[in-house]
Amino acid sequence: MDAVNPAYVLRNHLVDAALVAAEEGDLAPFERLLAALTDPYADHPHRADLATPAPPGFTERFVTFCGT
Repeated sequence: MDAVNPAYVLRNHLVDAALVAAEEGDLAPFERLLAALTDPYADHPHRADLATPAPPGFTERFVTFCGT
């Protein structure tokens, strides 16, 4: 199953955090997310936070639009 199921998938809360940081001049969260998504099948313990679901309340305030 590890060969066909990625350890890391792009999640809205991670993109949102990376964008907010980038707008403030900090590209480190974006670069870290990009590194994980470049090799999504390799599990790295130091990236465990990138595999977690959105924090409570995130989906209630976050709006995304299909096709954008």
